[in-house]
Amino acid sequence: MESISFRNDASSASVPRRIAASFFYLSHIFVTMLVGLGWLAPWDIVLWSVVVVYCATEILWLTRDGYCILTDIERWLLGIEKPKSALQQNFIQRLLLSWTGKSFTPQNSRNLTVIWGRLSLSICIVRLYSPWF
Repeated sequence: MESISFRNDASSASVPRRIAASFFYLSHIFVTMLVGLGWLAPWDIVLWSVVVVYCATEILWLTRDGYCILTDIERWLLGIEKPKSALQQNFIQRLLLSWTGKSFTPQNSRNLTVIWGRLSLSICIVRLYSPWF
């Protein structure tokens, strides 16, 4: 299994490429937080953003065999080869490891991502179209 940390593999990348990769990593965190917690926002624009971003994410996963374009760009900038399986580059797995220190299996991380994303999407749609919210 491939390392889920990009730090060791990225040492040969130039400083501008590492800075650009860090931008994509932070963008990925922003997208993750938007989809994961955006349903809590009181503003319709945030709810609509969750709907659009998560639907686009599902379409990208479907058309790219589960690979995330943000992780692919980060890997390309750091000069890290694309793994044979999309599960080997799971961003949520990397994020959970860095935040909690616990390693989750790639499949469990993927399942958590999909379940949480679809739940957030559903809540946003209900909040946008129901008269009670």
